[in-house]
Amino acid sequence: MFARTLAWLCSVLMLSLVAACGGSSSSSTDDTSTTTTSGTAPSITTQPASLTVVAGGSATFSVVASGSGTLSYQWRKGGAAISGATVASYTIAVTSADDAASYDVVVTNSAGSVTSSAATLTVTTTDGSTVPTISSQPASLSVAAGASASFSVTATGSGTLAYQWFKDGTAISGATAASYSVSSTTSSDAGSYTVTVSNSAGSVTSSAAVLTVTVTTSSSSALAADATTAAQAFIATLSSSQQSSVQLSWNLTTARQWSNLPASMVSRNGLAWKSLSTAQQTAARALIATALSSTGNMLHQGMQAADDALVSLYGASSSTYGSGNYYIAFVGTPSATGYWLLQLTGHHLTYNIAFNGTVKSPTPLFLGVEPKGSFTLNGTTWDPMLAQRTAVSELGAVLTSYSGALLSGTYSDLLFGANGSGGIDGTYPKSYPTTNRGLAYSSLSAADQAKVQAVITAYVNTQATEYADDLLGAYLSSTALAQTYVAYSGTGTVTSNGNYFRIDGPRVWIEFSVQRGVIVSSDIHFHTIWRDKTGDYGGKCCS
Repeated sequence: MFARTLAWLCSVLMLSLVAACGGSSSSSTDDTSTTTTSGTAPSITTQPASLTVVAGGSATFSVVASGSGTLSYQWRKGGAAISGATVASYTIAVTSADDAASYDVVVTNSAGSVTSSAATLTVTTTDGSTVPTISSQPASLSVAAGASASFSVTATGSGTLAYQWFKDGTAISGATAASYSVSSTTSSDAGSYTVTVSNSAGSVTSSAAVLTVTVTTSSSSALAADATTAAQAFIATLSSSQQSSVQLSWNLTTARQWSNLPASMVSRNGLAWKSLSTAQQTAARALIATALSSTGNMLHQGMQAADDALVSLYGASSSTYGSGNYYIAFVGTPSATGYWLLQLTGHHLTYNIAFNGTVKSPTPLFLGVEPKGSFTLNGTTWDPMLAQRTAVSELGAVLTSYSGALLSGTYSDLLFGANGSGGIDGTYPKSYPTTNRGLAYSSLSAADQAKVQAVITAYVNTQATEYADDLLGAYLSSTALAQTYVAYSGTGTVTSNGNYFRIDGPRVWIEFSVQRGVIVSSDIHFHTIWRDKTGDYGGKCCS
């Protein structure tokens, strides 16, 4: 009787379970089911805990996280990635005062990432005193020349705290309080400021705060006047037919006649360097040296030398490559007060230096180079794009630690180079991206923000001081940087084909593309562009 009752109960339970699950108690020949799974972003179940240790002892932070697939870890100190700290725990074997800081970890999988809460490491001495810790870092500032600027820090620690402020790594005499002020700033005050806080137990140094000083220029342009005088001196050396070729009427269609291809493939405005006599070349060089900084002038000569190297060292045709195939033109009549454009073009170089426009700007500015690095020609060693290549390389090395900086897709060339119809500059207005812009500048650590500024500066400092001061003030202001993005595609290096970098601000646009070699086919070469979204061709394109 008991056995029959138990069998009946089992039968009833089985039928109830099948019905509750929407199934059937009958057998079927179609017994196939499909399970669809989707990735689950990481979540942290156990946060890293704050620690207090005696100097010389060890400290270990750990995290417990869950999520689909393989989880990767990146520990950070004060927001900056720690090299090699890529497992679920991070240990400092022998602590010192410099290790006192805030630590967190970013956990990532294919579905996303999550950042842990911050854990504070406090390092004490054997007598129980604590090394200072900084709870509020000094903030970067952008001010107009003549205005005041003040940096401050908030720190805690046992005993009496001492302070020492530094500018660009050098101690500032008398700057020994928790704040430091400059009552009336000049361009020489611009730089990177830090403060070291110390007590009997040790010391800690703040993150860097950058001071940007904007130099306001009058509506009159000393550079335009000087460039006009030098342009007229160059024109005076030319024959009437040469003057007709070099002097062009202003229109945007004419100004857009530049390319990253050799002049034998896409024609250029003005006079070829090889068509000028020695005296005419000397006058042209004097004009170029006046219109640009010494860095920009040397860059122009280095680009010409690179093209000569393609002929002399790598066997390229002199009818297509070489310094003689670089051009000079005036689009508009040189004037101290009226608008005109000094256009310097060639295979891998374009300067569009606008005078008396609505914006002080030398853009669009195209730089490319092959051979990619250092070479020696006729006893002189050149490395034309050393500054730009180095700055982008250092930025790329840190961008790879920020998941938000990686762009989707690949980039074989520049988005906004000379890729319009016919291989020249395209039409306006440009449709700059509003999505997929990369990582906000504000998401970077202070040290990595400085690397973004270094890239911008490497391009802008090719220009004469009047223009460079104006543009750096605009691009590096606190307001502009708060709206600036940085991004890369590839592996974050400048040494292999297919890598790509971008800085995208309210005005500034810089792209850097690594491509396979053309003449030096076994190597790589670079294409880069600097544009000003409201200032290309002195603002004549966009107004």
